[in-house]
Amino acid sequence: MDLLTAFIILAVLVAVFGSAKGKGRKKSRSSTTRSSTRKPAKRIADREPKPDPYSILYDHWKRIEQKEVAVPAWYHDPVTEYQLARLKDDGIKLPGRPISKGQASDLISLGETPDPGQFEILKFFKVSGLALKHSSIAAIEIDRLLSDPEKAKNWINRPASPIQKEYYRYFGIPVPKGLTASEAEERIGSDDLTDEQNDEWFTYSELIEELQDKDFREDYDLKKPSLPVIRQAIKQHLDQGTKLDALSADDLVDTILSIKPDLEKA
Repeated sequence: MDLLTAFIILAVLVAVFGSAKGKGRKKSRSSTTRSSTRKPAKRIADREPKPDPYSILYDHWKRIEQKEVAVPAWYHDPVTEYQLARLKDDGIKLPGRPISKGQASDLISLGETPDPGQFEILKFFKVSGLALKHSSIAAIEIDRLLSDPEKAKNWINRPASPIQKEYYRYFGIPVPKGLTASEAEERIGSDDLTDEQNDEWFTYSELIEELQDKDFREDYDLKKPSLPVIRQAIKQHLDQGTKLDALSADDLVDTILSIKPDLEKA
């Protein structure tokens, strides 16, 4: 082998092995960088899954089985055929084991939205999430909240609602200072009203609730009217000879806007 050939072979070997070493070093640095930013596998495995209504309900059933939550005796009765048919019709997912009458009731309520009473409690405690979408989850959350003596006290002593105070005004009863919702509720339930008075109040309060309902107002591009404005609109119709039970919320929209035009959304 002459000197020139040997020199060429040596140059090739240096180029090959030098490049390999460089690639190895680069790979090592890259690997180090990734390992410093990658989350450990255990941390990923321990990450809490996003809650879903079924998992919340199943956890609730475990607490019932462990007697951490009290339920009525009928809760443990066998599921009825009617309940099974209802669950099938509603497309509710069933666990792969027999369920009780109470558990079936929970599952059925999973497909229903909370009732107004539940919404009121959830709103008072500023609850968000799944409890606002599923009646049975709302019930679980409300039970948890009110099992706390301090929260239960706050709920009992909450201020009377505007519609409760309106009841006092409607029947000419002075509104006591510091009136609580519980006191108003007791008064409203105990007053000895005639059938005619009961019907009048029911119709009147229904008009108010519908006019302040978001879905109803969206149909008319109407902002939420205050009670004095609603009261004035109703009085205008009554003064014109319209009977209260003949009035509908739809009838009052134009009157409300004539009283307060800026209630119409732009």
